[in-house]
Amino acid sequence: MYHLNKHKEPDSVGLAGDGDDVDMIEDFEAAFQITFSDEDAERIVTLGDAFEVICSKLPSDPKQQSKCLTAMAYYRLNRALCEHGKINLTTRVEVPRGQSPKSFQKQLEQRTDLKLDFLTETSLWVFILSLLQLVTWIAAPIFLSGFSALLVGILLAAITHALWRFADRCDNRVWLFDGTLVDLSRQASETNIGKLVSLGGKWTESDVWKIMASIIHQATGLPADNMTPEMKFI
Repeated sequence: MYHLNKHKEPDSVGLAGDGDDVDMIEDFEAAFQITFSDEDAERIVTLGDAFEVICSKLPSDPKQQSKCLTAMAYYRLNRALCEHGKINLTTRVEVPRGQSPKSFQKQLEQRTDLKLDFLTETSLWVFILSLLQLVTWIAAPIFLSGFSALLVGILLAAITHALWRFADRCDNRVWLFDGTLVDLSRQASETNIGKLVSLGGKWTESDVWKIMASIIHQATGLPADNMTPEMKFI
């Protein structure tokens, strides 16, 4: 386990405490496929506390946890990618000709039963529409007053929301991943650690810390290398 330095005043990862800490716990639950009780949540003050709770809830029987997480992800991905032609460990994973990033990601997820959200991101034009929707919702109550104006604001908000929903469905997304099958297997095993551990994958404390730090980084922007067990969430 990571040992806390009791003589050092811990820093904070920067959560505001207005529900962000609850969202973070839910992210941990989803990633590791575990459940935090109210008592667990109440005792989590530092990153070290969260780490210890997560480790305590993961399977720990060495006889049942014998498979390499990366190897488990590799075999699933290798089978799925072989349908598009020959592939080896050093083959760069790219979108096949004639397929969109969105359809390729969906196909891989269906054939591997793994979450691969890191492969793509929303297209810029869809992101702009989502911002327009947000601006409309914020600006309407500020600049419009009176019943008629309120109706116009509601109508504008409904239209921008409908446009965003339509755009999101039509969006073929942008391909992000740049690496080989080995790189893909490693990232997929980290993203799906909870599922793979439940199927007999062997986890290590370094795996847990790395993935926990990655989740916090995505939420706060704090570099994972700067995180210590002593750091507080709020």
